[in-house]
Amino acid sequence: MALSRAASQGWFLGSEQTRGLQFSGAIELLRLLDRLSVRPRWPARDVPLPIVSLLRPPGAEKPLEALSNRPADVRGRRVPFALVNGAVESRRRLLDDVVGQLASEVRGVARLRFPRFALVGWLLDLTLPAGVEADDEEREIAREFRMHLRRRMRVTRDGMQDLAQDFPWWVRLVIGVMPRIGLALMALVWRPAKWVGEQSLGGRSRQGLYRLARTVVRERLAERHEDEVDDLLVRALLEDLRRSHRRWTLWGTGRRRTGRPWLLLDNHDGDCVGQWLLDSIGRARSDVRSGQSWRANPLSRPDPLLVIAAKESTDVPATHAADALAGYHDWLRHLSRSENWVLELATDATEPARGIVGALSEYPPLRLRRALAAPLVLLVLAGSLVAVPFLNHARCDEWWSPSLRSPLERIGSECIGVSADPLRHFVPDSVPEDIRPALQDVYGKIMAENRKAALRPDAITIVFLSVLTPSTANSFHALVEELRGVWVAQRNSDVPMKMLLANGGEGPGGRGLASGDVAADKIIELAARDRSVVAVTGLSISTDTAKSAVKRLGSNALPIIGTLTSADDMASINEYYYQVGPNNLREAKVAAFYAQSRLKVTDVAIFFSGDPGDRYSQNLAEDARLSFAERGIVVSQYKSYRVANDDEGLAPASLGQGACPAQAKPGYAVFYAGRAQYLAEFLRGMNSKCQGATPPVIASDSSTRFILEGTMAQFPNVRLDYLSFASPAAWTDCGKVPFYKNYLDVFRKTCQTLGDGRSAAAYDAMQVLAEGVRQVRRTDPGARVREGLLAGIGSIRPDNAIQGATGTIGFGASTRLPANKAVLVLQGNTDTTSAPRLLCGELPFRDDLAAGLEQDGGCPLDPQ
Repeated sequence: MALSRAASQGWFLGSEQTRGLQFSGAIELLRLLDRLSVRPRWPARDVPLPIVSLLRPPGAEKPLEALSNRPADVRGRRVPFALVNGAVESRRRLLDDVVGQLASEVRGVARLRFPRFALVGWLLDLTLPAGVEADDEEREIAREFRMHLRRRMRVTRDGMQDLAQDFPWWVRLVIGVMPRIGLALMALVWRPAKWVGEQSLGGRSRQGLYRLARTVVRERLAERHEDEVDDLLVRALLEDLRRSHRRWTLWGTGRRRTGRPWLLLDNHDGDCVGQWLLDSIGRARSDVRSGQSWRANPLSRPDPLLVIAAKESTDVPATHAADALAGYHDWLRHLSRSENWVLELATDATEPARGIVGALSEYPPLRLRRALAAPLVLLVLAGSLVAVPFLNHARCDEWWSPSLRSPLERIGSECIGVSADPLRHFVPDSVPEDIRPALQDVYGKIMAENRKAALRPDAITIVFLSVLTPSTANSFHALVEELRGVWVAQRNSDVPMKMLLANGGEGPGGRGLASGDVAADKIIELAARDRSVVAVTGLSISTDTAKSAVKRLGSNALPIIGTLTSADDMASINEYYYQVGPNNLREAKVAAFYAQSRLKVTDVAIFFSGDPGDRYSQNLAEDARLSFAERGIVVSQYKSYRVANDDEGLAPASLGQGACPAQAKPGYAVFYAGRAQYLAEFLRGMNSKCQGATPPVIASDSSTRFILEGTMAQFPNVRLDYLSFASPAAWTDCGKVPFYKNYLDVFRKTCQTLGDGRSAAAYDAMQVLAEGVRQVRRTDPGARVREGLLAGIGSIRPDNAIQGATGTIGFGASTRLPANKAVLVLQGNTDTTSAPRLLCGELPFRDDLAAGLEQDGGCPLDPQ
């Protein structure tokens, strides 16, 4: 029992059954056939298959009976095969036999179907009753097709098979119920029917299955063009095999067909039907070729049929079976020039080679690779259903998104990076309800302008980088104002501009732009893919991460225009950075001048942030200390407050208590260089200690939002003067300034309710970029904007300055800062308004400035 079971596990059935293979080179022949039988895993590696012709001397044993055991005994029997005799009388009978055997059931894969072959066979057998009128021909053809499906059977290795199995269920259903409509529908939408209808017979194509059928009947094409008709049957057979082995559809059964079907053809010689079949297969394969190389159009889809023929011959081929593999490579290399599909191999089993029987007995059965495509697809799909939502959540993408890369990355609860849809990515749940409509409105306006700009071939793309997900209502108000200024510039510019929004994140403690490096990298990746991205603007806060972002962007040749950044060393990071506002040094000089000339200050206490990452506050405080000292004002205190427990300094309230002198000090004032979010706590501590005798406070431009939020109402006894880059309060009627007029008309504000210059600063930054683009295109209309933009921006000098809404903008030759940029000093009121007290620098529409607001002749000037 054990012995018989062991013997049955291989393909070798004994020396008697393999007598036809007992020749020198049989093992090499089997290796070649096994190699050709296994389909490569990747479709791009499919190559044309030869017609392997085994020539043997007269009287030698036939090899095909033994060879048929190879596909028959494959593990799982996943290789269909046909063993036929070529010495039959009828071509149709031979082809029917081939199709019948190939269509037999094979375990592990779906049965092969031959719809094209069956349709061509029906056309050739089609007859119509005599006297049928032309109007009734279609009805009769449809009726004949239905009868054909009902009565036609095919003989297979498994017995009789209904021919209707070649057709999908919906074709059988529609033809059975409504033959005429079913035939028309089938010819219109079913690919096999369309393929048959496009074939050429009698020298031309009839362009449709019904027209072809009518022509076959009327002109008796099957009789008049017998050779052409028989070749069409062969083409249909090979096309059916190609389609059944297709792998370019997701659920195609061809993915499970890891072996190629075999056609074993015996006794072909001379003018017999078997020789015709080999010639016809060669013609069919050559017909789909184009070009000089099969790789150019790989037979554009090589058919998967492995044909092995055997015949007696006194001729000795040039290639022996022992050199089968080398002969195959030579055949493949010369195929494009020779168009010879036959690989002839010499075999001679008249005198068995020594040891060949033992070698054949030890030779393993044909093994096919496992069909892993479908299980892998299911596994990947299942894994995707679990993993993709988490991955896409981390990328701030839709949970179902198939994208392999994203311009966004989730850090904490913030989406960091670039987005063309800020309504989805940058409107977090933390947005206060009273601000949400305004934020959504301005995002929607920017996106609408983007759609208009996308229609223009000369449009450029600018990225606005800022903190788009702040944590306080104060910051959200400021963000809305900046975005409104961006949109006004975008809408009114003659340079079509798309605006993409980039979020640098606020980070813990409200320090701002905490993930600026990540956002900068996302912008760089976008610019590498999209050449229309020419510059970056925004950066309204001077922090270490803002400086790092400028370094990264500049090292990738992206110009940056800062809106409200003012730390002194920002402009020295690299040559790609410019800003539209003054730096801290100019602010500090104006503050010292104002303190001395208007408030008669002789003694000042300077307070600032101890946050090591807040470069703005510490830099401004140091500039103020030097500027006050230059004017002979004594700096009696120079202290920092702490933001976090590990920062240096006291709490803001404790620091405020220390701001009150022990006794009255005439000419004493406080300079607050800290952030607005800690100013209320500082003033509260100062009031608690000063007992109604609080000194005047001069605050930095960061305190603007403190006034606009009405927090000053809590401190009616405090005189708070603060620095400002630009403000609608500078004009008696700001509506006379073109920018503010456009702004007020759209957003239905008044000069009194606006009160913020952030929108004007963002507008001016966009104006600088637009003018830089114009300079590039004036110089060379065909030049790339990004490469020439830096030089275009640098050409904006004081002698050809832009008259911006925040003042004259003309960059110094070495500083990349606007020379003598306008700085205001405003006095905050308890009703959210401010009264202008000093102007240093030039503002547009000077005749309409607020009463008494003229540039003081003693104002500090920037060094030339």
